[in-house]
Amino acid sequence: SYNTCVHEGTCYSPHELLEDVQPQEEEVYIQLVQLSDYDKSPGLQCKVEVNRVINYCGMHSHISIVHNGRRARSILEYIQEIGEQACRRLHETGTLTIGNAILDLIKANSTNYRSTTAGSTTVDGKCSGAQFSDGYGSWDNVMVQAVVKITLRALELSVKRAAEYIIMPSGTYCKISSKLCIDADGSETYWLPMPIDNCHFDQYDILYEGLATKLSPRVNHSIPTVYTVTTQETTFALTKTTELDVFDYKLSQTEHPKLFILQTQKGRTFKTRTRISVDNLDIFHYVNSKFIYVKRYIKTQLAQLYRNLMEQKCSLKRQVLQNALTLASIAPDETAYRIMKEPGYTAVLSREALHLVKCIPVECKLRHEEQCYTELPVTHRNASYFLQPRSRILPKTGTLRDCNELLPVMYKLHGTWFRLKPKPVEVLASAVIQPLTHPSWHYTSSSSLTISDIYNAEDLDHLWSHIIFPVERPSMLNTIARGVMGNEIPAGSISMLNLLDEDSLESIAESAGKRVWTLERFRHIWVRQCRCARHLHHHQNGEASDRYDHPRVRTPHNVWMEHASYRSDMELLLHLNSRSKETAPPSLEEGPSSSPSGPEVRRPRHALPCDIVHEENEVEKVPENLKRYTYLELRQYLDNKDV
Repeated sequence: SYNTCVHEGTCYSPHELLEDVQPQEEEVYIQLVQLSDYDKSPGLQCKVEVNRVINYCGMHSHISIVHNGRRARSILEYIQEIGEQACRRLHETGTLTIGNAILDLIKANSTNYRSTTAGSTTVDGKCSGAQFSDGYGSWDNVMVQAVVKITLRALELSVKRAAEYIIMPSGTYCKISSKLCIDADGSETYWLPMPIDNCHFDQYDILYEGLATKLSPRVNHSIPTVYTVTTQETTFALTKTTELDVFDYKLSQTEHPKLFILQTQKGRTFKTRTRISVDNLDIFHYVNSKFIYVKRYIKTQLAQLYRNLMEQKCSLKRQVLQNALTLASIAPDETAYRIMKEPGYTAVLSREALHLVKCIPVECKLRHEEQCYTELPVTHRNASYFLQPRSRILPKTGTLRDCNELLPVMYKLHGTWFRLKPKPVEVLASAVIQPLTHPSWHYTSSSSLTISDIYNAEDLDHLWSHIIFPVERPSMLNTIARGVMGNEIPAGSISMLNLLDEDSLESIAESAGKRVWTLERFRHIWVRQCRCARHLHHHQNGEASDRYDHPRVRTPHNVWMEHASYRSDMELLLHLNSRSKETAPPSLEEGPSSSPSGPEVRRPRHALPCDIVHEENEVEKVPENLKRYTYLELRQYLDNKDV
């Protein structure tokens, strides 16, 4: 028998049946901590390269060589060791003492050149000696000429904790306890002793600090807890495996052996987040975390899909049961069919209980009748029965009905549909009604996975630069050398912005602005002179001027001829102006005046020579007391004057 739900404690909803699938979500404040292998220690480097020559200054300023006077390392150079105290003083004060010479104003993080001498020389070849000493000996009455190259660097050195080694910029390994190391290029390197941290907080780096989603199981506690973060910069999904006590903090170990999660509160953190050293960026952690995140992400999406399907299935099943129980009082056999999903069952309602009874299957044979019935007439053991639809129960009485060709009684027997008229006739299968369901689950894409991970974009850029720099350096040096030698280089392959500071850019902009201002003034003066020359050119020939100014015949050839004519007119003006200042020319009235004076030639124009040049927007006015002459009159006047 089948009992309906009558007690509150025994009723379950579809959501309650799916509690195992959907984990409990909780927003917590965490720190993602990475166990780091490398640390940073501040260090100082000093390198003093000396190239010096010592000569003995004798009587009458005669010089001679001395023993060990020219000490050569490489090309007439040697590196002088100055010691830790002198190196630190050099960084702090910028002063250094070499022999008897004191060098000052030495800048840190740069290369400085200084010339030092002991003794003195004059331009007439005289010399005077002095006492000098260095690491290779002492001399009296000598003259020393030296060029000192000083390189100072303040840098951070990488420290490998497990091996207790410190790494130089060239890759040289030295013991931390020595506090002194000579780099591959000869630089003296000094560092302070590493501080002792009994809590070992210095062995951890903070990769992420902020809110995260904690996914914990509701019922099955064997399922591990997962912490997931999905932001624009950071994306990860890590599982809590075990717990680790670090003094008052309880760190959760993840599937990564070097990644830990601290669930805490804002303001009570394990360590302050700082910039991560590029040596501690593990590319395998980066790749593995992406795979783990994809695994967790797909699992979560499939769990949500399964939950969505099961919810719809349970809701549909619940609705079917409710409808079936509603029909229990009036159609118990239909209720049994809806509940059991197969024929051969009937139901008996007993107050608040519904008993389901399974009938015994028997064989029967189709019986032909002259009337039409709602049930199918059959014969069983030579007795007449009627087969009920759906439930397939055999009652002894049937429901008589009128035969109708349009709406006949139809039964599906052995997979084939028959129509009773009242005799059975095989017909085609009718259309089957299908349920229309619309799933509410939608796949959520993780768009930030390609650009975010346990390391942010800035840390990945530093790691990429650290890996690719040794590979790109030869090609970049070759490109710079080609550009310096005047060879062609690809456009945009070199950027000078990283080599210039703000002060240098302002100086370049100021210098360029002065040059542009000077060129602009020259152009303005040249435009004035061309305008003056154009006024004179209009005196030459009105018809030619009109022809050049005509827009339809202004060809490039005419333009160049016009420019050439302007230049010759300008030279004429300068020539007339210079001669007028030397000697006053005779009056035009004294000379011949046989020039034509027709209307085609004589046209009133501005006075010549053009000593006053007006601005472009200024209206030029010609004094009335100045006479006006044509180009032919001026030309004839000059020819007669030369004779």
